[in-house]
Amino acid sequence: MHKLKNLAQYMQFDEFFYQKNDVISAHSSLWGEFNLSLNGILEYDIEQQRYLSPPHYGIWIPPHTAHTSIAIDHKTTRYVCIRIHPKLAHVLGEQIQSLNVSPFLRALILEILKQRKNPAYLLHHENLLAVLLDQLTTAPRYEHYLPSSHHHLLAPILAKLSNADFFGCSLQQILQESPLSERHLLRLSQQELQLSLSEWRNRAKMIYAINQLHQGSSIKSIALDLGYQHPSSFTEFFKRYTGHTPAQFLQT
Repeated sequence: MHKLKNLAQYMQFDEFFYQKNDVISAHSSLWGEFNLSLNGILEYDIEQQRYLSPPHYGIWIPPHTAHTSIAIDHKTTRYVCIRIHPKLAHVLGEQIQSLNVSPFLRALILEILKQRKNPAYLLHHENLLAVLLDQLTTAPRYEHYLPSSHHHLLAPILAKLSNADFFGCSLQQILQESPLSERHLLRLSQQELQLSLSEWRNRAKMIYAINQLHQGSSIKSIALDLGYQHPSSFTEFFKRYTGHTPAQFLQT
């Protein structure tokens, strides 16, 4: 656990509520930022790269990194920005990364938001910040939540894998249309994306599912769109990625 005292001086919390197509203009900060959506999805443009910020993954943006973002969800997106002082920012690294947000980490952030303005909980707040910092530094991380590729053979496959019209097709059916062997394509995806094609597709499905839930689509219809015959299978898939069932996700 980190030994720096008075963490409240080095970690600041801001909470925002965005409507669809709200744009946060380009800016950078002397502090690092861990940005987390609590329900909807934001799309970032950072150093000419596109990043997605869904509820179960946050984005770490190091100090002095210009970025802009837009809310793409149909309902109000509740968003949290945790600013990290330069004295601490180095522990989260010098690269832009997507951090996996576990149910515990999410609950911890919500508790800090709840208690931060209550002076009676000052010591408790300090302890929570120490745990939070440790959770952030040890969270699984990736270069992108949903990385892209300009490879002339891989790019059209990714376009199909993220297209709801093809969610009912198996991965093998989609890969059959490529002149490369399935083994070669799987190796290429690891090389280009640092993800397997099946994991990449699952993440694309999660983006679609979250958008559809916030548009008011039923769990049954989303399950069918994603190629599941039974809503329970979709519920298990959704919970595996977010820690919540679709109904719980909407309530929170």
